[in-house]
Amino acid sequence: MASTTTWSTTTKTFRIINAPISNDDERSQNLSGCSMLVEDGLLPMLFRDEPPRTPDPPNFYVASAGNKGAGMFAARDIPAGALILVDRPVAIVPSNIEPLLSWKREAFDALIARIIPSERERLLQLANCHSVESRPIVEGIALTNAFGVELGVTEQEYGGIFPSVSRANHCCGLNTAIKWDPATFSVSMYSLCDVQAGEEIYNQYIDVLAPRAERRAQLARYDFICLCQHCDLPDDEAVAKSDAARAELRDWRNTHTRFEPWAEDMCRSDDVVIESSLRALELVRQEGLWGMQVPFMEDLALSYAVLGDEEQFRVWAEKVVELCSGQDPKRANKFAQWLADPASYRRWGWRTKQRKLLDKQKNLPPDIDISIPW
Repeated sequence: MASTTTWSTTTKTFRIINAPISNDDERSQNLSGCSMLVEDGLLPMLFRDEPPRTPDPPNFYVASAGNKGAGMFAARDIPAGALILVDRPVAIVPSNIEPLLSWKREAFDALIARIIPSERERLLQLANCHSVESRPIVEGIALTNAFGVELGVTEQEYGGIFPSVSRANHCCGLNTAIKWDPATFSVSMYSLCDVQAGEEIYNQYIDVLAPRAERRAQLARYDFICLCQHCDLPDDEAVAKSDAARAELRDWRNTHTRFEPWAEDMCRSDDVVIESSLRALELVRQEGLWGMQVPFMEDLALSYAVLGDEEQFRVWAEKVVELCSGQDPKRANKFAQWLADPASYRRWGWRTKQRKLLDKQKNLPPDIDISIPW
């Protein structure tokens, strides 16, 4: 149901609507498990109501994380690539709207009133690093916890407040990834590495490839100093080493050879992409930046494919499938098909064959070309 009240900026008009998702018995014509302050007329372009899949029993629990307050922890051993949780938002709000709008407090307060009591309580339990005098409660909670969500064809950015996912504290080394699915109106959290039972589950609040000093400056808006294992380092030398590793990973595509165009460049050595990808994965492990590992694993698998090395191809292709089966099924399925029949990869062994032909060509007249096309 849409609100009859509207609020306007210089370019847009917003109204409150109920998210078209199923809720419990508390739902009524006026209340919803999630209320949204969105552009007028956006509702027809939104998602279908499909139920999200949820791990049963839950893979996480919320408990004290010491001086960080509450945190999210693994309820059991969680393998890399596994689904940890699925969460639906309790509120959707516009991002980056004019900061001094006179109607902002009225609109955000009206948003709270439209949420069913049980979900409203979950929302109000989330951290808020802004005073209620400076900002409406929901806006403060959104600025502290919200994740960006796509809501159809619009240039306006929106943030979703998710009561379970928001329990994960920040760490500059990530062990999870989050994926928004508009069809089920939910986010899914996946593990990026093996997470042991009782281990804290983290999320990313900022650009973790920035130097430590810059990361801490960005995190100041959340009113804390990051003391994760990647920030609380023993000395300046360790900080410099970490900063250099993250800078190298950030600039990797501009400074290192990737699979394309190496695959068809016979002037480059056969192991150049393999060596550089292994170096990247070493830095990923050092810094705990597990979210960056799949592209390098993919490059390793494909490099071994064009070299015709089935044993090593399987090692890395299986890792890609494991990590992508949940959050990137299209990529996982592609590699699964190649694992079932490596020769179905159209360039299988091409580089090794081409290398042998080039060696033969050295002994032939220069006007004869025996190269193999893709």
